[in-house]
Amino acid sequence: MQAQDGAFRISFTEPGETLLEAVRRAAAELVIVDMARPDRDSLESVRDMNQATPLPVVMFVDEDDPAFMEDAIAAGVISYHVTGAALPEVKPILRTAMAFFRRNSALAVELDAMRSQLAARGVIDQAKRLLMARDGMSEPAAHRFLQRRAMDQQKKLSDIAQTLLSDRTRSESKKT
Repeated sequence: MQAQDGAFRISFTEPGETLLEAVRRAAAELVIVDMARPDRDSLESVRDMNQATPLPVVMFVDEDDPAFMEDAIAAGVISYHVTGAALPEVKPILRTAMAFFRRNSALAVELDAMRSQLAARGVIDQAKRLLMARDGMSEPAAHRFLQRRAMDQQKKLSDIAQTLLSDRTRSESKKT
């Protein structure tokens, strides 16, 4: 089915088809879940779909249930609405949900990158502490040592630090 102005193409799940199957079949960019009453099975479908194919999910329900709303958001619903909306109101809701989803996705990617950097920094600091304790190096000398080794081997500083720590762990386990 085509939306009024062609801005959206709407597909429905087929009988017996899971939400994930329908999303894949339709190559969906957004999912609308419309339910008369809260349904935990539908939330499980949304959760499964979001684990496999994260997409913005807009949910319309007829009954106000704050606990269900919290569960829906935890399952991946990005926009939750208690009453139906007239067609002119739906398009801005869908566009807002898509924009919000894109923004959240970008923030999630950024957060993952920051977590990786923080973990790498922790490994580097741990390797520097090892060099300082084992070889009596100062912190700047330990850092320069790791930098030189990384440049010589054309590897990331964190990879060199991890190798140093792994070598230490292996040598310690051989002693026992």
